[in-house]
Order: sequence, then structure tokens, then C-alpha cells
Amino acid sequence: MPLLGWSPVGNGVNPVVLVVDDEEPLRSLLTRLLEREGFSAFSASDGQEAIRLFRDQSPLVVVSDIRMPRMDGLTMLTEIRKIDRGAAVILMTGQGNEEILLSALRGGATNFFKKPFSNRELIDEIRRVVGFRLEAERSSFYSPYATEETRSFVLPAGAASYYSIINQLTLQLPTLVNPEDILNLKIGIEEMITNAIEHGSLGISFQEKSQAIREGKLAELISRRTEEARRAGRRIFITSRLSPALFEVVIRDEGAGFDWRKLPALAPENLLAYNGRGIFLTKIYFDDVEYNDAGNQVTLRKYRSLN
Repeated sequence: MPLLGWSPVGNGVNPVVLVVDDEEPLRSLLTRLLEREGFSAFSASDGQEAIRLFRDQSPLVVVSDIRMPRMDGLTMLTEIRKIDRGAAVILMTGQGNEEILLSALRGGATNFFKKPFSNRELIDEIRRVVGFRLEAERSSFYSPYATEETRSFVLPAGAASYYSIINQLTLQLPTLVNPEDILNLKIGIEEMITNAIEHGSLGISFQEKSQAIREGKLAELISRRTEEARRAGRRIFITSRLSPALFEVVIRDEGAGFDWRKLPALAPENLLAYNGRGIFLTKIYFDDVEYNDAGNQVTLRKYRSLN
């Protein structure tokens, strides 16, 4: 049986993505871009059409605008998650939608992009979500009888992938939280590990990263800083603890840290201008996000939500 959200293409399979936007030029652009990147892409002009296509095509990821005629993105998200509680929905938005966007994120949306956005960043995010969803399908074995678990990992500078670590950290989460919450919790952990690597071990500031993205030189910057971090022997330390009431992850890097006290409050007016979007999202996904004084260690906590 083929994996959910995959359609046969020649001798291989492509992950299915649904694009929803009432602006035809943007729909066409994103559909063509996704197909060039190896996805099977479908598009809809509003939420009602998107729900029909979602039932027919079972996409792994939905990328949708918020403001649309007939049915907006928030209502569409609610209806789609009635069909598939674990559906991954990435939102596209502009100024003036902050209240709706925050409600959508709290309602289970996976991520958001402010228009105009970088096509490359959007494609990378789609690949990340697809990777988590497919890996979860391949590694969905857990014991419903587990009550206590601790895990520890050490990541060297330049570690190519940490999907497998995150999946191991979260393997027993179905005993603690609702299944539809697990993808976003994985993404929150991934955001914090990425911050620990890029801003901690590699010492890349937000301004440096933003400029490198604009110039198309992010990979070059990361490669150069990774070599420096390797020579310095920097590492990332990750520990997790699962109990009947709590899932806790601690991520520590060997960098200089940052002043987390200057982070904006979790409020609609800060959403689209928020520099540390990953931190913002993680604060929505987890119940507690706490930094040590230096800002080079973060503790994430999710409390039991199953009855």
C-alpha cells in the first residue's frame, strides 16, 4: 500500500501538496515551483474547493492563504482537521491578519509565511514537514504501556540531519498527548535545535542569517561557520524525559547565548514582525519554553493532554 500523500510518478513517487489561494498567478507560480522540486501539486481557489481536493488527493501538506472568498483559511483548517486530525497546514498571510493567524496557529496550523516570502524558504519548510510526516508513518511503533523514559544525545557541529533524533525523542508521545499535536511538537523541537546550531554553535546572528538568505548565500555561511565550530569542538546536548504527566526536552549549546528577555510577547501585534519566528511557534506548541540566564539552554515542556 502506498504511503499517505504519495502518488506514483514513473518508477517513483512524489509527495502531494495542495496550494490554496484566490490569486491565480500565485497559485500557478507555486504549483509550477513545487512540481519542479519533485512534488505532485494541486491547487484550489478557496477553502471549499480545497476541502474537496483534500478528500480526493490526501495531500501530505496544505499551503493556504488566510483571506479568501467563500471560506477563509481558518475555517478551512478547522474543516480539514475534522477529516485528518494530523493534517499539516502552512499558512500564507499579509498584514492585517494577525488575530486570525494566531488563532489558526493555536488551532493546529503548522507554520506561516508573511507575503511576500522567499520561495526557497517555503519549499524548505514543505520538505521539512513532509519528512516528519513520512518518517512518522515509517516509525509509528510505540508501546502504550511505557510510563517513564529518558534519552540523551550529543550532536557535533555540522550534523547533517536530526530527524531520527527528534523521532526517537517523540516516539512515546501518543501515550501523553493527542496524535494531532505531535507533528507541531516535533517542529518546535527542530526549531530549537536549529537555533542552538545556527545561533549557538555557529554564532550566526539573526541579521547575518537574514542577509545571507536575501543574497542566496546561507549555505555558504553555514558551511564556513560549521568548519570553524568543528575546529572549536562545539556540540549540542539534548536530553528528554517522559513521565505519565510530562514531556520535557532540554537543549543546550556551547555558544555565548543571547538575551531572551528582549523577545517580544506572544501577541498578535508581534506575530508578523517577530524576528525569532521559530521561538514564537514553539511557545504556541509547548506549554512552557524557558531559557537559562545565559540564553544557551532552553527547556521545553508539554503536559499531559490525553484524558
